[in-house]
Amino acid sequence: MTMLRIGKIINSHGHKGELKILPLTDDVSRFKKLKEVYLELDDEHYKLLHPVMAREHKNSVLLTIEEVTDMTMAEQLKNYYLCVDRKDAIKLPKDHYFIYEIIGLEVIENGVSLGRIKEVLQTGGNDVYVVQTNERDFYLPALKSVVQSIDLDKQQMIVALPDGLLD
Repeated sequence: MTMLRIGKIINSHGHKGELKILPLTDDVSRFKKLKEVYLELDDEHYKLLHPVMAREHKNSVLLTIEEVTDMTMAEQLKNYYLCVDRKDAIKLPKDHYFIYEIIGLEVIENGVSLGRIKEVLQTGGNDVYVVQTNERDFYLPALKSVVQSIDLDKQQMIVALPDGLLD
């Protein structure tokens, strides 16, 4: 089972065990549609939870979980991640990718490997890929004019670097 993180529990809210969630998804409304969610215990272990109600609150989501019945239980979950099974992930438009699919791709320009993507920075305007090379890391803007193609089967991203990017 491949899991995708959709939120981080950042606090409890109220005395009835409501969880305050930092959304890690572009579609915050997805929390209202959840029938089940997994609490990430560690890299390989998850606990199935059943959401009852979700509502947006400022820049977070307040989530009521059937299994969490009071503030003490909710506080014990602080800093844990909530995940969904990859098969239940939202469908992305053509030529859009999940961050986990981008990380690790080999970046190639004119047949030459420039390095691998080690991180994706979400800046608001456009994402920025952190490309790790043998010498140093560099930042690659996630723009259509730069990213020519992505082949997940080959684990490659073909790029056309802007002049002066590596200077």
